[in-house]
Amino acid sequence: MNPDRAGATPGRRWVALGSAGFLLAALTAVGLALSGGWAAWGDVDASRLSGWRVRPLWLAVAVGCEVGALCASGAVWAWMFRAAGGRAGLPEAAAAWLGSNLGRYLPGKIWQVAGLVAWIRGRGDSGATAFATLIAFQAAIVITGLAVALTALGAGAFEGVARWPLIAGGIALAAALAPPVLRFVVRLGRRVLRETPERRDVELDGGTLCRAVAGSLLIWPLHGLGFLALIEGLVLGNTVGFGTALGTFAGSYVVGYLALVAPGGLVVREGAIVGLLTAATIIPAGPAAALALAARLWTTVAELASFGLALVVLRSVGVPPGGDPSWSGPPEGR
Repeated sequence: MNPDRAGATPGRRWVALGSAGFLLAALTAVGLALSGGWAAWGDVDASRLSGWRVRPLWLAVAVGCEVGALCASGAVWAWMFRAAGGRAGLPEAAAAWLGSNLGRYLPGKIWQVAGLVAWIRGRGDSGATAFATLIAFQAAIVITGLAVALTALGAGAFEGVARWPLIAGGIALAAALAPPVLRFVVRLGRRVLRETPERRDVELDGGTLCRAVAGSLLIWPLHGLGFLALIEGLVLGNTVGFGTALGTFAGSYVVGYLALVAPGGLVVREGAIVGLLTAATIIPAGPAAALALAARLWTTVAELASFGLALVVLRSVGVPPGGDPSWSGPPEGR
């Protein structure tokens, strides 16, 4: 049996089956929402969303923007990982992040982390460094997302969302960005993973973290453009502007991420989209729910496309995506 397939294939198979099952369910739900009559989704006479038209070009733009945002996210984490002492090349590390991203659709928030750490360790690199930098990157994404949402929509749009969990989560994530905390996480991770300390310790200084936050902040406009393109591709006579689309997507992502038990923020993120859209626009709850389902389908398609792109990148640079414990990093200078 091929050693690459012996240990890694079952996990990837379950991720692939789970993603495919979710995609099928999302397609079915969106199809029912769009074809079965708007009466089941609320009063549409009071909204201009009663005009509903599918425009493939806008939908393709939406997927392209989201794939770009995901690739940019992988690149920011890969840069952080290398800045902290990781040896994997930027293409390999970014592709690893894109591949592990599908782990968010499994219950709990640990599967993405576990998949990425396992991938890095299987190539002779530091899993503890990967773990610490991933925590820092996710903290930066959530904090900047919350800042973007509050700036674009205002605090009033979050009236229907429990504020204390948002505040507590923001404080906890801000604390996670402190360099001493991250260095402690690295030391703890090395003990748990039984890794020997590297000669060059992890360098997660304030400058590195500030640049990571700045990079995360620049990713959100791509998400916002994608969500706006999705609405343009589905709604005839759209009245939602870029700021509202950006704030709605960013706010729903943060709420979904802080729901620790929801895989990929499932249902929670959709509920936040409904609440934020109805608070910031004239869209009734019914059509907003249909848009939330469409948004879930859109992001899932983009994540699957990004995963496929990650496999292509890994093969193009000569790294077997299934795992090769003998691989100890790219040649110097790659």
